[in-house]
Amino acid sequence: MERFKACLPILLLGVFSCSARTGGVTGTWAGHAMAPHGDSPQVTLSLKAVGDTVTGTLVGPGPLAAVPAIENGRVAGDRLSFQVAIRRPDGSTATFAFAVKVAGDRMDGTVSNGEPGQSIPFTATRTGSLPKVLGPAVATNDTQPPHPEGSDPTPQPAQEAVLAAFDRYEVVGMGILSYANQDFDDFILALIRNRAFPGKVNNIEVECGNSLYQPVLDRYIAGEDVPLAEVQQVWRNTTQPFCGVTTFYEELYPLVRRLNQSLPAAQRMRVLAGDPPVDWSKVRRVEDLRPFMDRDANIAAVMEREVLAKHRKALMIFGALHLMHGGRGAVSMYEADGHPGVTFVVIAHNGFGNGTPLARYNDELERRMVSWPVPSLVPLKGTWLGDLAYGYFFPDEGGGRISEAVDGYLYLGPGDVLLNAPIPARVVLDKAYMAELQRRADIRGGALGAEVILREAGDSNVFFNQPAGAPPAPEPRRRTARVH
Repeated sequence: MERFKACLPILLLGVFSCSARTGGVTGTWAGHAMAPHGDSPQVTLSLKAVGDTVTGTLVGPGPLAAVPAIENGRVAGDRLSFQVAIRRPDGSTATFAFAVKVAGDRMDGTVSNGEPGQSIPFTATRTGSLPKVLGPAVATNDTQPPHPEGSDPTPQPAQEAVLAAFDRYEVVGMGILSYANQDFDDFILALIRNRAFPGKVNNIEVECGNSLYQPVLDRYIAGEDVPLAEVQQVWRNTTQPFCGVTTFYEELYPLVRRLNQSLPAAQRMRVLAGDPPVDWSKVRRVEDLRPFMDRDANIAAVMEREVLAKHRKALMIFGALHLMHGGRGAVSMYEADGHPGVTFVVIAHNGFGNGTPLARYNDELERRMVSWPVPSLVPLKGTWLGDLAYGYFFPDEGGGRISEAVDGYLYLGPGDVLLNAPIPARVVLDKAYMAELQRRADIRGGALGAEVILREAGDSNVFFNQPAGAPPAPEPRRRTARVH
């Protein structure tokens, strides 16, 4: 059981891909699975069926990057099954079995490690060609220092640069790799308080907002008398457990409400909830979550309906993989659906190569940034920073150069002094909500339950990143959890 939980965050199941639009299983598939800890690392699966035999390859994060081929692939009518074997860090092998039902361009099923009851549902849809940023990985020799080519980036005052981007783009996406980054949270709150912000932006779409409660959120942001317990549902009842245990969203929503009270009607801002409309009161088993797994499709649909179709301006605040060009996230979805070139994507600095051998070059690369003001924003195209391989920023992913997926880079200081956002005491003391989080964790298979929250709330480490050479934390931490 413990090995299963430890491996599945490596495996599960952000995206399958391919090109055929006909029936059958041949092609590439894109989908989402409900990982035990709320993660959904990306995976690319290419399939070819000959008779009842299915062959294919899989490319994904971490150990999955080395998977040579799927095994024991079989198709019988609308049923498909196959296995994937990965090598764990200790040298042992873990085998995961996929079993799905295929209906046209959609598949639904489970992945398990072969133990009774140890399975997680996923859905997938057939898509276009493999996105370039998750194509064949650029070689990053971890025995030689990096030698990126390009000019020195020109740092610009970060708030002013973000605001100026709205003069050229309809959308600015602000992305982070990991949750609980206090410096990133503080920057976003300061940006929204900037007096010029309401004149540039109509909407703010957020990851931690359940779209089921958009009417409640609209009434609250508009200044109506909405009880706290009612509006809390917006960020506490999302598909992502972390949303309910941060201070950021408890501050963001009231801040926008307060700002709107002093703005003329034409400049008042709207907050858009991007997460799928799950009703947790109706969720009793993990299969009940299946209709709400495709988070990116919901995020993209909200953007197209409420922003792009109305020719409005929006700030997006999400995990970075939802935002990047050429990937499988929400921005790439609406770009492919008739809105290319409308989004300026920014990711925040979090150190280089965290958790991989490439981390040995962090200090060398950060020395190039020592004179940059904090905070500052730099454009990536044509610079040495933009020429760095994808793996220096997203250690679990393959891919090309970071500038193929991202336009700007937000520098908030060296990675080793970034601050961790604490879990607020009022969340821990809310016994009813803690019990509900534990219920959801039991349904998911252990994702951010009460015991984990209590342990992290008592953590005295104020820093976002583990110092170089420090032993790894005994359990997954919010500050190192992947953002998708």
